[in-house]
Amino acid sequence: MKNRELLEVMKEPILKNRGRFLALALILAGESALSLLLPQILSVYIDGIADGKGAVSKIGGFLTARGAENGILLALALCALGYCAAVLLKGVVSAVNIQIGERLSWNMCDHLRVKLFGRIFSFDLQSHKMSAQGSFLERLEGDIGLLSGFFSSMMIDIVGSLLTVVGVLLAFYLSFPAFGLFFTALSAGILILFLKTQKPIARLWKEERDMENELLGDFSQNIAAYEDIAGLKKQNFVLNEMEKKFGTLEKQYGKAAFLGNLPSTAFYSLLNVAEAFVFFLGIYLIHKGRMTLGGLYLILSYAELLNTPFLYLKQEFANMPKVIAALRRIREVYEGEKENGAEKRNDLKEAHGAGGHHVPENNSIRFKGVSFEYQEDAPVLHDVSFLIPGGSRVQIEGRTGSGKSTILQLVAGFCHPQAGTVRIGERTIPEYDGESFRRFLFYIQQSPPILEDTVRNQLTGFDARFSDEEIGEALKKTGLKSWVDNLPQGLEERLRPGEVTTDTAQLLAWTAAVLRKPGILLVDEFDAVISQETVSVIDGLMEKEFTGATILLVTHRKRSGIKADLQLTVENGREIHG
Repeated sequence: MKNRELLEVMKEPILKNRGRFLALALILAGESALSLLLPQILSVYIDGIADGKGAVSKIGGFLTARGAENGILLALALCALGYCAAVLLKGVVSAVNIQIGERLSWNMCDHLRVKLFGRIFSFDLQSHKMSAQGSFLERLEGDIGLLSGFFSSMMIDIVGSLLTVVGVLLAFYLSFPAFGLFFTALSAGILILFLKTQKPIARLWKEERDMENELLGDFSQNIAAYEDIAGLKKQNFVLNEMEKKFGTLEKQYGKAAFLGNLPSTAFYSLLNVAEAFVFFLGIYLIHKGRMTLGGLYLILSYAELLNTPFLYLKQEFANMPKVIAALRRIREVYEGEKENGAEKRNDLKEAHGAGGHHVPENNSIRFKGVSFEYQEDAPVLHDVSFLIPGGSRVQIEGRTGSGKSTILQLVAGFCHPQAGTVRIGERTIPEYDGESFRRFLFYIQQSPPILEDTVRNQLTGFDARFSDEEIGEALKKTGLKSWVDNLPQGLEERLRPGEVTTDTAQLLAWTAAVLRKPGILLVDEFDAVISQETVSVIDGLMEKEFTGATILLVTHRKRSGIKADLQLTVENGREIHG
């Protein structure tokens, strides 16, 4: 995500939470003011105990004049009570800061999660097949998790610390101008050095995050491929490879952590040296009678108070490169869409009228010189050409990996050819309005997904234009009407993926197809894992319920009894007419 895009994405939640941001700023300012007030109260208290002078003397004299027996003691007691009250108030303000920061974190990061998920979800199938399993999840949770820490605590620590630094320097200028100049120069130098070292350190952390992300992807893929790994007895090989990668990741993490902490540790040590210098200078000024004991305490307290925010800044600036790296990796997801197909789709839309046509004039399908690959130098289809007349029933056969399913995905618009054209009716897919085109086709997978939602939403896809009568008629045709009627809440029953059988899931998908009456029906090996009885039901549906529709049926088991008008055999990425 480019910086301008980042601002655009975050603009909405920032405006939505502007009240919280304002409240946070005011409370942070209040907390900083209380931090400055506490040393002032103790300084007055110390001078009052030491020699009975200063503000305590004035307050004590005022109270004595008003009839108090011992005005000085009463003034000291009031200072102590004021200090305790300020401490309690500071604790309350700090707790409110944390609560507001956590709320902001959830709001901002959840918004960014949804936006990032939407961008990932819009990628074409090629983009997902070229990415390791788990890599997108790592960005959604790992990288945004770092941003969550930024909004909930890091932002508060940085802003609050900077406010405290400015307040301490102003207090120095008002009471001890020479010390103000000294600490201003020191603070400015430290902040500049902090900022100057962030870019190279961020680069190291980005490399570490990329390596961690790749390792997570490899781990997920190995888990998914457990059956193949065990069958080939490759467990030891995989374990050794993972051990090597963990070792490399450990070295990269150690390098980034060491170099990331080195400058901040040096700066923190320099500030401690400055504090020691102020201490000895204060003792000298007391000896010369140019400073009170309370004044020395105030200087040391302000120096320590300056030390505390820089300690926070040290910690947060050490984490800042990780946040910067996370933002860069999130930006890569946004830029990756252009690299993996979006830019090409936009060019096609511009060349063909920006996708304004609603539905195809007819449901013919034409491939002309189509070539496609998920990865460079690994072609799946090469120079494939064929014409499927509208209303045809077509069987596509071939070995696993020959490109059968890829043909369906190209027809559905999930993928886009690197060469050649795919025409539905008289136009290419980018020429059609996206929503209308999606309604024109229906895609049935080998294992249709079950939404953890109501039966109604599973069948209608959240489309309210279908009535209960229409849904009921579709259920009758697929034989699921009695099954739905026996559910406790009927169409409003919530489905759970693990509780729906493979046959029922397949029939639910076919019910949704019957309900929609698509112009093109794409079916990917529906008969691979269901019973012969269910296959026969579906064969009947294809014969009776989709008259006029173009049906592309991918199979390699030939269990279906559908009578095909055309048969295509795909071998080595090339189509051969049957």
